[in-house]
Parts: sequence; C-alpha cells; structure tokens
Amino acid sequence: MNAMKFSGKAIALCFAAGIAAAALSACGDKKTEEPAEQPNAQTQPAQTAQAAQMQDFDMKPATEAEILEIFAFLPDPLATVDGEAIPRKELIDLYVEKELPAEIYRRYGEDVLREEMPHEIENLVKTHIMLKLAEKAGIKPSAEFVAQEIKDEFEGLSEEDREYFEEMLKDSGSSLDEFIKEKSQDADTQKLAALRKYTHSVFLEKAKKEVSDADVRKEYDDHIKELTRPENVTVAHILVQLDENADEAADKAAKAKIDAIYDELLKDPSQFGKIAAEKSDCPSKADEGKLPAFEKDGEILEGGRMDQTFTDAAFAIEKVGQITKPVKTQFGYHIIKLLEKAPEEVVPFEKLKDRITEFLAAEKAQAELDKTLEDAVRKSVKFNDFAPAKEKDSATK
Repeated sequence: MNAMKFSGKAIALCFAAGIAAAALSACGDKKTEEPAEQPNAQTQPAQTAQAAQMQDFDMKPATEAEILEIFAFLPDPLATVDGEAIPRKELIDLYVEKELPAEIYRRYGEDVLREEMPHEIENLVKTHIMLKLAEKAGIKPSAEFVAQEIKDEFEGLSEEDREYFEEMLKDSGSSLDEFIKEKSQDADTQKLAALRKYTHSVFLEKAKKEVSDADVRKEYDDHIKELTRPENVTVAHILVQLDENADEAADKAAKAKIDAIYDELLKDPSQFGKIAAEKSDCPSKADEGKLPAFEKDGEILEGGRMDQTFTDAAFAIEKVGQITKPVKTQFGYHIIKLLEKAPEEVVPFEKLKDRITEFLAAEKAQAELDKTLEDAVRKSVKFNDFAPAKEKDSATK
C-alpha cells in the first residue's frame, strides 16, 4: 500500500468539515430530496448507448504498467521539497489504488489528464510539507496516535452504537482490541492521525482562542433566517384516489365514496384513524393516514413537497383534531385531520453557541493552514515540467 495514497484527502481531513455540517443541521438546514428521474423516450437511447460503450472495454483495474503508459508525460521526480524528491511512483501508486479500468483514463484523453495533474501533484507536495511541519512540532506518525484516536471515537459513541460496533467486529471474527491493533500498524492511517493531531494542536486550538463571543453572536445574527424553523403542521388524511384524466363518471364515483366516508366521520370523528387504515388509498394508511410535517409553501421538513391545494386546506384548519370537508387535488379526494400545528421557532443562541464557535474556529484554522502551506510551497518547492505533448495528426486537428 502506498504511503501517500491518502494525499488527496489529507488536507481536507485535517479539519472536521463535519463541524459546519453539524451546525447547519442544528440550525434547521433542510434536506431536499430530488425525485428520481424517470426514463423517457429521450433519455433511454442515450442510456442504452452509454451502457453499450461501457461494455466495449475491459473493466479490470488498470495495472501499474498501464498507468505508467497513460501518465508517461509526468516528470520523475514530480517535484522537490527543500531538495527532497517526490518520486512519480507515489502518484502512479495512487492511481493504481483507485482500481479503475485503464480505458476510462484513455477516454478522458491526455489533455484532460494534463489539466488535472498539477492539482494532484500539489496535494502530494502539501502532504509532504505538512508531515515535515508536524515532525518539527514533535508530532511523528505512530501507532499510539491511531490507537488513541480510535479509543476516543469509540468512547464518544452512544451505548447502542458501541454495542452495534462490537457486534459487527465479533461477527467478522475480530474484537475492538484486534481492530485497534490492525489499524494502528497501517502507515497511511498513522500519517493521517499525525496530521490531524498537528492541525488541531497547532492551528485549531489557537483559532478557538481567537474566536470571541461577539464573533459567535454576529454569526448567529447574520444567519437568523436559516436558524428559524417555519410554522408547520402535521396532519393525517384519507384519500380516495382519482386519476387526473379520469372521466366524469369516475369522478362522481370517487366523490360519492369520499362523501360517504365524511358522513361516517361526522357521526364519530374518533374513528378517523381506523377508517383511514381501512379505506384510504394512500400508503400512509399503514400509520392511520399520518403524513410528515410540512410548511405553508408545501415543503416537507423531511424533504419533498406537498400538493399546494392540500397544503392550503391543511393550514386552514383552526384547531387540532378538526377535519376538513372533502378536498380535491391532483391525486383525488381527501379528508384531512389536523394533528399538530407548530409555530415558527428560532433555535436559541445558547443551544448553538458551542457549535458556532467550533465552526468559526475551523474556518480560521483552515485559512491559517492554507496560508502556511502556500508560503511553504512558494519558498521551498520546485515543480518539474511535464513532457511535451505529442503532436496530433492532421486527421484529429
């Protein structure tokens, strides 16, 4: 296993990008799920052609010899850092580890690969620089760093997750101690652990001290809109399904059925859940017609969107427990029952203060690390030139 295969990820992994994601999630950032694209007359031929092209070449992972041939334009060494050469083999090994078919790279073409390589080489260079800086700070890759990281991660899990993880290890014939021992001996993992310790101890801890309460408050106030959970409702419904293109007779039949259900509910509203389970045409019947919470614009908190006619009818209900008269939408006829109406709510500052502090500290630390690396690249790195591009014959010009 090549010791530098992680170089493309090393810098990004040094800071917990999850801090930002966690903060946004806590602030009410909503997930949106795009509906799956359905095949149609226009996309199917293209997809079929693409599938046929994929069958045209060998799907076996590229060998080292094939990768060397494809990337023959790369210099060796790729660069030097303070006079220390970074051999081409490090990048070749990285692409061998990807285990992609050689034909994929060939179809990209040399011009595209030449455009991508400076970025890949720079990642390798920056990883070398960071390891040198870490060593100067007294932090060297070691099994101890890895073992401590895993133990800390494990202790941070919930009891349920710890039990699940240990059960998985047991099923695979291993144990937590054996897992730690195995991971601790991996050179790549040791390097990543050293880089994380270096960036956290040298950059992140310093940045945390520089983030003031005023900075945190300003970040909160600047994003108050994103921190606000809009008014939303939770409802249950009974659906008599009707195709949008249904004829008048089918419409009358569906209307008669929903009216009969409505009359039944007027006699005993407490039977709504039971009737929904028995007579609704919606899959929500499995939960007595209950639907996920949604906002006034129809956006579902869990992702997706409600029909706006349905949404307007739901928000028009004044009291929890009340039901609507039959409502017609593109899906058919509904009777809607209000289960809960939640007012607009802003996530309190105190609840987010620590997460915002971590987020701002991570931003400051990343900026300082970027500057440190750019300065080091400028002062101590010499990049070698690629081999000249082969001339294309006249037929391809």
